[in-house]
Amino acid sequence: MDDLTTTVGGRTVTPALPIVDGSSSTAPELRFQSTLDKYIAKNVALESDEGIRTRERVLVKMGNLHREWVRSVATKRGLNADAVDSAGGELFTSGSYRLGVHEPGADIDTIAVAPNICTRDDFFGSGYISPNKIEGDDDEAPERDPDSLAERIRRHPDVTNFVPVENAAVPILTFDWEGINIDLLFAQLNSPSVSSNFDVDDDMVLSGVDSATEKSLNGPRVTNLIAALVSGTEQRYQTFLTVVRLVRKWAKSRGLYSNKMGYWGGVNINMAVALVLQLYPNACPASLLRKFFLVFKSWRWPNPVMLTKPHDAELGLPVWNSHQAATMRQVAPMITPAYPAMNSTLSVSRQTLQILHEEFCRGHNIVDKLYKDFQRGDVL
Repeated sequence: MDDLTTTVGGRTVTPALPIVDGSSSTAPELRFQSTLDKYIAKNVALESDEGIRTRERVLVKMGNLHREWVRSVATKRGLNADAVDSAGGELFTSGSYRLGVHEPGADIDTIAVAPNICTRDDFFGSGYISPNKIEGDDDEAPERDPDSLAERIRRHPDVTNFVPVENAAVPILTFDWEGINIDLLFAQLNSPSVSSNFDVDDDMVLSGVDSATEKSLNGPRVTNLIAALVSGTEQRYQTFLTVVRLVRKWAKSRGLYSNKMGYWGGVNINMAVALVLQLYPNACPASLLRKFFLVFKSWRWPNPVMLTKPHDAELGLPVWNSHQAATMRQVAPMITPAYPAMNSTLSVSRQTLQILHEEFCRGHNIVDKLYKDFQRGDVL
């Protein structure tokens, strides 16, 4: 019997739903898989080895720059040598890149995690008054602190298209580094240091942080937990990646890949495929793709999609609860697995849900017909 329980951040995490069918794919299903493999080879673009190396190189350089910046802030604060050395600073990724389902040219969602000595103003370089500023000259655009992380990145010779978005609910820097688009968030921990063995999945990292930091940390925490829940075996994880790529391609081709428009975004597709894999943990990708459409054409909304039941780490953050009045009005909730659990599909309306349902039915009819036609040909 498959045990899909896993340990993340020191906490045991169990799937919310029991396995429906833990058997392996049948011989005809495995032969049908070969036709899907041919389709994937022809139609699903994967990152080249050179592209992968470029991304890894960029992230190493960004991590080094981030740690240099943290050291500079610690020195500026007058900390002693030991405190400066131990201040640390870590860079995390989330979303499609962290899972390994990114496409060529896709951006990388990154989070710069810093100790409590580093503020958001230090990150952006806000409120800086240049020693060369002429008193009374208020017409010039405000300068940024040249020692800020934002300015260090902007001045880097490999960086182009640098845009700071400081006043968003979750402030962000977006830029291209060696042609790779980066979205960089900032997280200020309630801790004097961020060591190399810092565990972002431990719920206690959220203790005493502000709202923007909580939202920034939510990205890698959710992504890591999704990955852990589908990583029982290498084959199972590869099945997950394959089906996520296919569902993303389907959603984009059908105009359904948009959280803002009331459909599903990347994290929703990741969670949906992960749920189906929990129900059918040993299915091959071709079988799991059929099951995906079957499960969601039959799903009884507003029953929530959840990979694990929400838990409360008792840090005062609101946790999604099916009995709250606000949640009862949610049309098609998909609950993020990490603390604090929240509905990631608030924008889905009854109208867009109807369209999604029609598309799930259409998708199932197509994939099921392909399989049955293949079976008939296989028998003949």
